[in-house]
Amino acid sequence: MNTLSVSRLAITLLCSAALTACSTSSPHSASDQLAPGTDARPVLYPREAENYSIQHWFSSLNPNEQPWRPAAIVLPQQPDFVVGPVNAQGVTHHTIQAAVDAATIKHASQRQYIAILPGDYPGTVFIPAASGSITLYGVGEKPADVKIGLALEAGMDATAWRHTVNPSGKYMPGKPAWYMFDSCQNRRSASVGILCSAAVWSQNDGLQLQNLTIQNTLGDGAGAGDHPAVALRSDGDRVQINNVNLLGRQNTFFVTNSDIHNRKLTDRLTRTLVTHSYIEGDVDLVSGRGAVVFDNTVFRVVSSRTDREGYVFAPATRPNMFYGFLATNSRFIADGQGVAQLGRAWDVGTPVNGYAPGQSANGQAVIRDSIIGKGFNAARPWGDALGSQRPFRGNIGNGVDEQGNPLRDLNDPRFNRLWEFNNKGQDGE
Repeated sequence: MNTLSVSRLAITLLCSAALTACSTSSPHSASDQLAPGTDARPVLYPREAENYSIQHWFSSLNPNEQPWRPAAIVLPQQPDFVVGPVNAQGVTHHTIQAAVDAATIKHASQRQYIAILPGDYPGTVFIPAASGSITLYGVGEKPADVKIGLALEAGMDATAWRHTVNPSGKYMPGKPAWYMFDSCQNRRSASVGILCSAAVWSQNDGLQLQNLTIQNTLGDGAGAGDHPAVALRSDGDRVQINNVNLLGRQNTFFVTNSDIHNRKLTDRLTRTLVTHSYIEGDVDLVSGRGAVVFDNTVFRVVSSRTDREGYVFAPATRPNMFYGFLATNSRFIADGQGVAQLGRAWDVGTPVNGYAPGQSANGQAVIRDSIIGKGFNAARPWGDALGSQRPFRGNIGNGVDEQGNPLRDLNDPRFNRLWEFNNKGQDGE
């Protein structure tokens, strides 16, 4: 399988080294977006936008539970485990999976910290559900100093997937992550599917990732057409990702709410905060369910397909959940000229022309206070839904009332829930 091209990796390293420059908006230009926007590009009113912020995004489904208020990741002076090469000082394990297994087996209620020395760590990492949370962090100067991953794709059959993922038997009965591996190797379908194509897969509530690169190295050489190749899949709640590169092809970052039996649920909310990071792929860079906030993050659409298609977000938000994906203070870059789109709803489980308002998934996403590059389609930034193929339909409402309150229901299931607010193009465009 082909790996990431040198040009893509060079771009990644450049943005990784200067992420602030890549993601920060210029003070010399202002947004010209005015609500309500158009049917093809709906825009929030300022009063509406007040509800679409980090402070409101992480409420609980339980009305008696306080919202999640994530604090900055704080690292200890001495980690619980250290991953690195043989003979390196202080190393406790030579593979990340071995350290994750050891941290899980402790059954500790307090957070377990795993430091990773600079280097390449080929292979998958499965982080199981556990009694305590885990922090994985690189100790290099930049995220690219620690690289985790390999080439996988959804179209692999179970036998090929098993030999690729577990050539040396690191997943065995009795080990903490065996149930995850076993759920994929025993799939009866012709291929393992998107859910099992992840280089790193976590079901850990409270997971923290910092200062490292996670990559699915399946490249454009895999051929034209769909090749889901997930870098990171996360099923956990209260997950934090900071200063991390996520590099993949299709479905680079897959967020879902699956249980330990690898079944997607309809009544579980998973919440994730991504800060100061870089996400790269060609189609549906961020997809799935869950409430995810991206702050100061660079999204780059890059592949041989960008002259025809390319999407950043593919939310599959359930109709009874009002928060899906939020990107704020971020930057959107795409190869090509005016072709890529900011996203499309993913009507999971809905056949063509089978969308049922209020019953089918109706993906929700907001992009605000961000820079959108010239590679995106300015006139039609949102695509038709994946699955049902329902045409994008923006909700522009009926103006405002005498008090200035917008006359529209932002969760009206007859419309898409994909919005913008206060965005602008790059200077000089």
